[in-house]
Amino acid sequence: MMFMNFMLLLLTAAVHEVQSHVAFTDKSATLYCPETEGDATWTGDKIVPPKTASELTVEATDGEVKGTWACDANGKKHQFYIKSKVCENCYELTGGLASGVIIGDLLFTGGVILLVYLCTQRKQRGAPSPPNPDYEMLNPKTQTRDLYAGIR
Repeated sequence: MMFMNFMLLLLTAAVHEVQSHVAFTDKSATLYCPETEGDATWTGDKIVPPKTASELTVEATDGEVKGTWACDANGKKHQFYIKSKVCENCYELTGGLASGVIIGDLLFTGGVILLVYLCTQRKQRGAPSPPNPDYEMLNPKTQTRDLYAGIR
């Protein structure tokens, strides 16, 4: 029974799915009213004439587009809430571009690490052997066994 209710919910969601669309440009956002065969009536924040069209262009103020709008088309009301920043010299950062930047940074860092490792390996030719008189083994007969003579 639970499975049938879930399937009915999915079927209902698929049937009533409405594609609304918002497009952003350098200085504005354009709202497209779905299911519009003619003109739609727009209501909401900052509506500039004409109030009837299938799309509404909202200009940015202080680099930001925000507000609530609704379109009424064919007796159906569709609501939009937008809060977005727009600018003239912005670049869109897609997932592929972000991944490329991260992978490129990792490869560059790995190259620097490999270069430093190879340079330090060339300079290390081994430590010089110690001279014999300075580092001779201690004679057990001449070692002292006083209280503070050694570490215990």
